Amino acid sequence: MVTCNFRKKNYIYKLTKRGLCSEFNGLLGFYESVINTDCQVFIDASGSQYFKSVSIHDVFKFPSFFVDSPCDNSTVIPKNKFKYAAVRGYKTKLTTQQISELFSYTDSFKQKLNKNITKLSLPSKYNCFHIRRGDKVGERLYRWAEQKGMKGESTKYSFQNYFEKSNQSIETIFIMSDDYASVLESQKYNLNIKTLTTEEQTGHSTDLDTDNGRHYKEEELIQFFSEIEIAKQSQQFIGTKSSNIFRYIKSQCVKDVEFISLD
Repeated sequence: MVTCNFRKKNYIYKLTKRGLCSEFNGLLGFYESVINTDCQVFIDASGSQYFKSVSIHDVFKFPSFFVDSPCDNSTVIPKNKFKYAAVRGYKTKLTTQQISELFSYTDSFKQKLNKNITKLSLPSKYNCFHIRRGDKVGERLYRWAEQKGMKGESTKYSFQNYFEKSNQSIETIFIMSDDYASVLESQKYNLNIKTLTTEEQTGHSTDLDTDNGRHYKEEELIQFFSEIEIAKQSQQFIGTKSSNIFRYIKSQCVKDVEFISLD
């Protein structure tokens, strides 16, 4: 338990109902603004569909000036004030080490990730394809894109598009996707395919999740963060820069991973 020091500046940073990595990239922008100040921060994740069943403080071991309960006389950061840090083209001044320290896992959650990743028996060399489906390519409800007169946020790329950009001497591919159909696309290639995507996953929609009051279970968070950790250890990560997931992974990747964008 971290207690409040009332002589310091106190903040409450609220997560909203945007996509998870969009929220995290926005949080990085806020963190960058306060990292060298004398402050205390409470992250209020009660508005996020991802942390209804699991506390964000059970997932992340935040730096020491983050507290696990709100302090009196705290300044509430306005909604979406740091959303600019989640857009393509934003460049943080934080170091990779500083970003990794912000998003350091708790020991218990890290053990769950390691156990989940071990089941895959990944070789030492593999590539990771982040294949976007669902709302981001116009296959599921995405009100922001509709308001902009767009089909989706990104072009829909086939497995072949990813494979053509990859080092094809590496025969193991880890597929990171929200739609099992992208895994099925890979079956005609003579490759060693690894994935955590299940047959029940048919494309994500943040808007539909919000409309239906969907809350994410711990096993879903374990899958998502396992995928991120697997991506960070790949030889090549192939995805799209328009994705917050792409930028989130790249910003904290210590290993010398080659990042390739299709857009």
